[in-house]
Amino acid sequence: MRHCANRSLKRLSRQLTEIKKREEGFTLVELLVTVVVASILSGVIITAFITGTLGFQMTNETSELRSEADYLIASVLSDVNRTEFDAVTEASGTFQFYRLSAPGISEAGMIYREAGYVPTDLVLSEDSFTPSNPQITVERLTIQLKDPVFDPRRPTYMTGGLIEIEMDLTQTNDSDSVTTFESSIPF
Repeated sequence: MRHCANRSLKRLSRQLTEIKKREEGFTLVELLVTVVVASILSGVIITAFITGTLGFQMTNETSELRSEADYLIASVLSDVNRTEFDAVTEASGTFQFYRLSAPGISEAGMIYREAGYVPTDLVLSEDSFTPSNPQITVERLTIQLKDPVFDPRRPTYMTGGLIEIEMDLTQTNDSDSVTTFESSIPF
């Protein structure tokens, strides 16, 4: 009987050993290592996502500002070209555009101009620039004439040169993101 009991105990011991081997599970150390590795990977992925999102947002804002600056300059350029002006005068930052008066023919058959320059409807000033996008504000605007060529007979009238426009644009919701744009219009 003793022999039978030893055999039964040995068999029971082997079965318990097999059951312990078959038990699936993780130790506390394995779980902690997994959590640490997952945290590091999550941190890297979240950082990359946030960086990408901020980069896209900055690119988008700069693109919107560039589009608005292009629109403003194109609208002024269109007005200037449509005017077909011959001269410009400047007084206190306001630029008035002029055309030569229509030529006349005298009774003797001579061509002449009575008044010289006649003002057009186009006046260029800081108030001439109104953004089309309500989310964009013109913070600063300067208009200058560079390398002007003056009419020798009428020295206050400029007949050639560059109109340089410099503007600072910003998003209405982010006044810290001021971007400066410059453009030159030859005449």
